[in-house]
This record gives sequence, C-alpha cells and structure tokens, in this order.
Amino acid sequence: MKNFPTSLLGQRVLVLGGGVSGMAALRLLKERQANAVLCNSEALPDLNVTFVGEDVILADLLPIALIVKSPGISPSHSVISQANSLAIPVVSEVELARAFYSGKLIGVTGTDGKSTTTSLTTHLVSADFPGATAGGNIGLAFSDFCLKPVPLSVLELSSYQLEDSGPLELNVSVILNLASDHLERHKNLDNYFAAKTRIVDSSNPRHTLVTSSKLFKERIQKLGWSCKILVFGRESGNDAIISEEENTIKTPNAIYDTKGFPLPGGHNLDNLAASILAAEAIGAKPEHIQSLIGTFKGLPHRFQHAGKAAGISFINDSKSTNLHSMLAGLSTWKDKKGTFLILGGRPKVEPVEPLKEFLASGIGWVLLIGEARETWAPAISPILGSHLILADNLEEGFSQIKTAVRSGRARVSSVVFSPACASFDLYKNFEERGEHFLRLVSDWAREEP
Repeated sequence: MKNFPTSLLGQRVLVLGGGVSGMAALRLLKERQANAVLCNSEALPDLNVTFVGEDVILADLLPIALIVKSPGISPSHSVISQANSLAIPVVSEVELARAFYSGKLIGVTGTDGKSTTTSLTTHLVSADFPGATAGGNIGLAFSDFCLKPVPLSVLELSSYQLEDSGPLELNVSVILNLASDHLERHKNLDNYFAAKTRIVDSSNPRHTLVTSSKLFKERIQKLGWSCKILVFGRESGNDAIISEEENTIKTPNAIYDTKGFPLPGGHNLDNLAASILAAEAIGAKPEHIQSLIGTFKGLPHRFQHAGKAAGISFINDSKSTNLHSMLAGLSTWKDKKGTFLILGGRPKVEPVEPLKEFLASGIGWVLLIGEARETWAPAISPILGSHLILADNLEEGFSQIKTAVRSGRARVSSVVFSPACASFDLYKNFEERGEHFLRLVSDWAREEP
C-alpha cells in the first residue's frame, strides 16, 4: 500500500481496461474525487469520465499519479511499457481497493476450487462475522464494497490480479493447488507459482497461509517463510486431516462431521478442509463452523446436480476449464464405469498424459465435442474404442447419448459434463455453456414418460 497515495483527491488516475474490475475502480476513484481517466479500446457511454484510446501517449497526460490495470490487460501492453519508463506506479484494482479497506481479509487462490472455497469460507464465518462479503474475482469487485463497513472480506484472487498487486497484507491466505493453466500468459509453471504466491504475507508471523499437503511438500516448504502455515490433506500430521471413510475433518480445535456436507467429490472435501482452516484462523468458533457445513448451497456450474432423466443423474461441471479441474472432480468419483463423461471445447496448453491415464482406469463412455476432437481424439481413441463418441457440439452430442442409452448400447447411471476445456470455441463463457447443458437435461426429462 506504500506505492501510491491513498488520498487521490483531484489527482489524475488512469484506469486501463473497461471490464468489471476497471468499472469498479472508476466508481471508487470518482467516490474519492480523483480525476479518473478511462483508457480502453472503445468509449463506454454514461460514465462521465475522460476517455482515451489504448494508443494514448502518456507523456501528453502528465502528471499521472497512478495507473490501475485491469487483469485482462497483458503486462506487455504499450501503456504499461510507457508507465514503466515514466516511473508511474501501476496497481491492480484489488490493490487500489485494499488501500481503503479497514476490515479483516482472507484471500483465496489456486488453479481450481477458488470460487467454491471463497463462497464456502464466507458461509462458514457468517455466524461470527455477520455481513462477511465474498468478492474479488467472484461476485462483487473489491472496489465496489471496500468503503463499506464490512467486517470481513473473502476475496477470490486470480493469478492475473495477483501479478499486478503489491503486498495486500491479508490476515489469511489460501493457496489450494497448482497445475498448468494460463501458461499463454505466465509462460511456465514457475512464473505461475510466483504469481500465486504474491497472495502470501510471507515474512509476517501474524499472517496465516492455508495450503494443501501436496503443494506444501513440493514447493512451499522449501521457501522458508516465517508466516504460520496450516496444511490440509488426507495424511496424518496435517493441520486438517480429511477422512472420507469416517466422514470427518479433524483439526487441532475440533473433529468436524462432514456427512451433511452437500457437495459431492473428494475435491470438495479439500475445499471444505481449506475453508475450515481459514475460518478457524480468522476467529470463527468451531461449533458455529460445524452448524453451517450442511447448509452451504454450492455454486452453479461447479459439480452441480442438474436433475435426472431416464433414471440417469446429470452433473453440471461447466466451470471445469482445464484437465486438472476435471481430474480433481472425478478422481474420487465412485461409479466411473457407469459414467458418460462429456469433454471438449478449446483445450488449454497442458499435457494430455493425465487424461489418458484417467480414462484407462475405467471410465464408461466419453462424448468429445468442439476443437478438442482434433487434439484429443487421436490420443484417447485407442483407449476407449467404440465407447468414444464425437460430435460437433453439445446438442448433437446429447442426441447421440440419447440414442446410445435408449438402444441399450450404453448402460450408464450418470452423465457428467466436465469439459476440461475453455468454452470460447462455442460459447461466450462457462456460464452460457452450463446453462445450455441444463436446458438439454430439462428437455430430455420432459421427453420421458
């Protein structure tokens, strides 16, 4: 927070990018009576702020106190290059908002499970911190509520947001996991990890980091940080020990009963263990945490029960945009042989070997759609043989699944839509993709007698 002035009255601040976080930053800057300037590819109506195009020459606008960079803007953007040469501070929208926020803060990051863990943690602390608010990369941008009397904020923080942020001075940080993702931006896994770990106030002994036993053993333990580190996993000796056989999560403070936890899958127990540790660390009482475990509703498109048709259960996991996410969700799935898995879309840059190993372990059927057919079908067809179905899109694929089920060729108990790919070849985003899946499930259910 030392990189820029917290009193921006009358000072010129350039907001680079007019997306959700950029617009929130503009609203905050106007509230603080800064001279806000939007730099965007196109003018946006009804903003009542100065507009410049992305080809702007910053020297013509001096003095500029600060640039607030939207996470979708590349670090190599010409405006950023100019800012560096002119020694103009560049911050994220999250860092801007942090300068004005006075409540407690929990930050959540990781390749997968961020949104669920952010919402779940907010839910588990709600009895002890009434008015606790989730935001950041989910729901509200931090700038939209940082000036309000919110006692505790739980922020989902992406690697893009974190790489643009200085020290955020969180009370508790959570790093769930790490896998190849966004390498088109970060170039390699080490850079990606470095961006993620900016969430940690590593030299502060009053700061608490919550992380997985795998990530702790592989990377974090070697760093020698002086903050407190709490580890979750299934091995004895962890700070939160997950037992699927006993339906418990055990911490030094309590043994939590997880039988009533409504989200399926071992990956969601990981999310729950991380949320429990974060809630305990911030001061929530174990008895309150326990009372709230069974009432969490989950988030749309994240291993969401989508209904039944023809005796088949449907799971909507459209948020699965990479292989790591899909594998995390299905690695502990009980009835793989009775499952029809729907994959596809635009694949990320990641190795296909883990997918091949998973499918070889005994999945029932696979429908492969979209651009992934070109890259994945040659690799997985020898494993699946006639149990692999190819389709241009989801609607065509559903028709083929119906035919296979009604003819008796495919005997399945579950259809799981966990694409493991980006949606951009066929949809605007994973939400639109998930809604389409839900409509197709509803249509099938109406066809049944």
